Amino acid sequence: MQDELFSPTIRDQAPPRRRPWRPESIVYPAFFGGPTAAALLGVLNGRRLGLPTGHLLAIAGAGVAAFGARLAVGAFDVSSSAVRLAGTATGILVWLVVLALQRRPFRVATLRGVEAASLVVPGIVVALGCGLLEALLILVLVR
Repeated sequence: MQDELFSPTIRDQAPPRRRPWRPESIVYPAFFGGPTAAALLGVLNGRRLGLPTGHLLAIAGAGVAAFGARLAVGAFDVSSSAVRLAGTATGILVWLVVLALQRRPFRVATLRGVEAASLVVPGIVVALGCGLLEALLILVLVR
């Protein structure tokens, strides 16, 4: 019985091949790049954290649903400010899904001594790329 008291609570696992990003940091690309940026970074970070396939599919599904909502706003409201606001709001909603699924695994990784990777350059690239891609798709599909 006493042996169980001194056993570690975090099991030994191999460290991730690539250092994960902080799930909280994904909010910036989600805000500026929209739901596809949040979903893309969420799925990539989930793979780095070793999340199960179901969690990765949930993040991707949230991104697809959020982009569909942004398309719907673009179809019903022709003003560009409404579409931009919808992109920001849906990006934040996808980020909340990412945060809910990745906060605990990231904490476990940091307790194992894994340091977070920088999201500055990948975040800017993904926010710009996905933001432009979404704008182009909305322009082609809605207008």
